[in-house]
Parts: sequence; structure tokens; C-alpha cells
Amino acid sequence: MSICKGCGTEIDWVRMKSGKAMPINPEPVFVAEGGNQVFITDEGDTITGTATEINTGTVAFVPHWATCPAYKSFKRK
Repeated sequence: MSICKGCGTEIDWVRMKSGKAMPINPEPVFVAEGGNQVFITDEGDTITGTATEINTGTVAFVPHWATCPAYKSFKRK
């Protein structure tokens, strides 16, 4: 695990299919079809859907930029 330099929260990393590392929130979530939120799978795939409390659907992770209050300071120009 790492610590986000912007907000101090613990983060994990997933290697995307492109080879780049994506910072993610370490808690997995269940993703149901039919939404427009972005999630990252353990395999490095990007999927869209809606986070759900129900233990069904695909297990994935929230990209850290979606919850980090300092994400704009890391955005490439």
C-alpha cells in the first residue's frame, strides 16, 4: 500500500492493460450494470456501472481520482 501525496489516504495500485499504474481505493466494491461510474478490476480492465451494497455483480475498485479532493493537482496537462 501507498499513501496519496495529495490527501494522505491509503491507496493501492493496479497495473492497467496499457501498462500504466492506476491508483485505486483499497476497498473492493460490488459493481452492478447500468451506471456511468468508472471502476477498475484486479486484471486492469475499466468497467462502468453502479456501486451496490448487494453481494452480486463484479468485484472492482474505485479509482482514487474519483474520491481524492486533491486529484486536480495530479492531472496531466
